[in-house]
Amino acid sequence: MKISKNIWNLLLLLLCPITTTAQSIGSAQTQVNVTIAQVQSIQISQPTVNISMTQPSHFLLGNSSGQQPNHIKVSSSTAYEVTVKASSEYFSQNGNSTTLPVNTIALKTTTGNLTNSNAAPPTGLQIASQIMLSTLPTTIIKSPAGEWGRGFHVNYVIPETKSPSYLNRKAGTYSTTIMYTLIPQ
Repeated sequence: MKISKNIWNLLLLLLCPITTTAQSIGSAQTQVNVTIAQVQSIQISQPTVNISMTQPSHFLLGNSSGQQPNHIKVSSSTAYEVTVKASSEYFSQNGNSTTLPVNTIALKTTTGNLTNSNAAPPTGLQIASQIMLSTLPTTIIKSPAGEWGRGFHVNYVIPETKSPSYLNRKAGTYSTTIMYTLIPQ
């Protein structure tokens, strides 16, 4: 039997390995940049806090506002510090300065919740458990890491030792403004 030349070439092609190489049509690249800025925010959840001095026991033992849950809310992309200070040395009444000093109020601060999370606070978080108000900035929170939406509970307290300062005062509401400042570290 005679095999035609075309069949023979076909058999040869089938039996012999053929290697081909793909040619690249082209390529392109891009650079992706992420710009990170320091972002900080501080909020106070209860803009007005009241302490009643309406019972005899308040003038003997002091009183408090009760815990203000997540009163201070901090969001910071970096480590941070929070300070607190009173706007004046003395309370005012009806817009007039009095002789009742603001340093009769203590702030007791504890760790609160992180927004939408039960995450533990960063290791190394420092909280001043109690400070007396002053017109000088006093550090109450110092965090070695940023967090987004960490709350801190605050209780405004008239300690027993300061309650006599409220005796012999004209009845009415005594006010002061307290400023919290967030400082990136």
